[in-house]
Amino acid sequence: MREGAARVRIYVAACCLAAGATAMAAVRESSHFSWAAVIGFGALAFVVAQFPFALPDGGLYDISFVITIAALMASGPGEAAIATLFATLSLRDAFHRPPIRNIFNASQLLLTAALGGIVYVRTGGFVGTALISQSAGSTLVRHAFLPLLAATATNFFVNTFLVSEAISLSEGRNFAGVWRRGYSQLIGNYTAFALLGLLIGVLKILLGWGSVLFVLMPLLVARHAFQAAFTMQGAYDDTVKGLVAAIEAKDPYTRGHAQRVSRLSEMTARAYGLSEERCRAIRYSALMHDVGKLGVLSRVLKKPGKLTPEEYEHMKVHPERGVEIVQEIDLLQEAIDGVRHHHERMDGHGYPGGLVGDQIPLFARLIMVCDAFDSMTSTRVYRVAKTVEEAFVELRRCAGTQFDEASLNALEKAVSRNGWEPIGREEPDEEPIELKQPPTRMEKGPTDGTQVASR
Repeated sequence: MREGAARVRIYVAACCLAAGATAMAAVRESSHFSWAAVIGFGALAFVVAQFPFALPDGGLYDISFVITIAALMASGPGEAAIATLFATLSLRDAFHRPPIRNIFNASQLLLTAALGGIVYVRTGGFVGTALISQSAGSTLVRHAFLPLLAATATNFFVNTFLVSEAISLSEGRNFAGVWRRGYSQLIGNYTAFALLGLLIGVLKILLGWGSVLFVLMPLLVARHAFQAAFTMQGAYDDTVKGLVAAIEAKDPYTRGHAQRVSRLSEMTARAYGLSEERCRAIRYSALMHDVGKLGVLSRVLKKPGKLTPEEYEHMKVHPERGVEIVQEIDLLQEAIDGVRHHHERMDGHGYPGGLVGDQIPLFARLIMVCDAFDSMTSTRVYRVAKTVEEAFVELRRCAGTQFDEASLNALEKAVSRNGWEPIGREEPDEEPIELKQPPTRMEKGPTDGTQVASR
């Protein structure tokens, strides 16, 4: 048994034990435990779980948390915890996934729902008819909304922690990076779903099960509209990836480079403090930053030696060629500027505009440092990748002349948070023949002698 697999099994077993103990505690917190409520809300959770959103990245996302909150408000923490188990019985996936994954999904949902319910009750939350018998606004805030926010926060952090740790153990990835990249932005969704669950719970108390179905049916219909939006987003992503694949077919030395620079740029933009909309925009901008190479002659792209002045001038047109392509796509102007100016330099010796300092758009400043970092931490035919530490030493040497220091700081922060593995630093089986590193194509042109390769 591999060490990683053993750790995963131990982790899942610990989650199961914790879930069982916490669920029993949640049942004791319910003053009048009702199996009828468990069955009713469990059936609703089961139905909702059959209609998840298919996300563009291939993941699935359902809204069973709404039912968990509704059960908590209408019946109690014990009923909510056990009813949530029904959400793991997805006919789409349950019988096609490894058993250990099904066990983990059930235990983490049970543990999350039970802890959230206990927090709700212990912070003064009212359940059932006690919830609607209080008409004073201050009482509702103290005994409904504030405990609900506490329960939602508990549910969010426990759930995302458990899943991120499972991914970290099974795939050997950095926990903080997994959590920030996959789940850090979902707290708003949890809050919105909690409020919807509160509404459904109150309707169940006041009007019975029929009112719950009255609310859920439009919700499931709306799900189709959201799914259509996700599907269109996926098609958009596929179109962009098709363009990138075309570039890599012409320039095989940089295969995977665009995707890595895109990921780095999004991480760096988030560390810089940009909004989610701008982080998404820079992801596309960085993914297509070299799309203009489609207009560069293949013999120039694939030339192993030094380019002639004429060939170098031809290579320098690729940012503008890229703009001609991406301006036909619905992108923010900042994203287009990132494609146009990612070969500028802070000292004004870059191209195509010879911009200086803050004249260079922020997207371009972020992409240029990520572009160079990936180039240095990726193995090429003429050299082995630098370590992350070596790459940052080299980038720091050129801060202020070639690179924006604030963007470099953000990149360091992002890599520290999320981790980064150089590409192709495996030790060779035989002693390699030492080759002198040829000049990188993007290094030609007027410089002050401190240019870093960013091909």
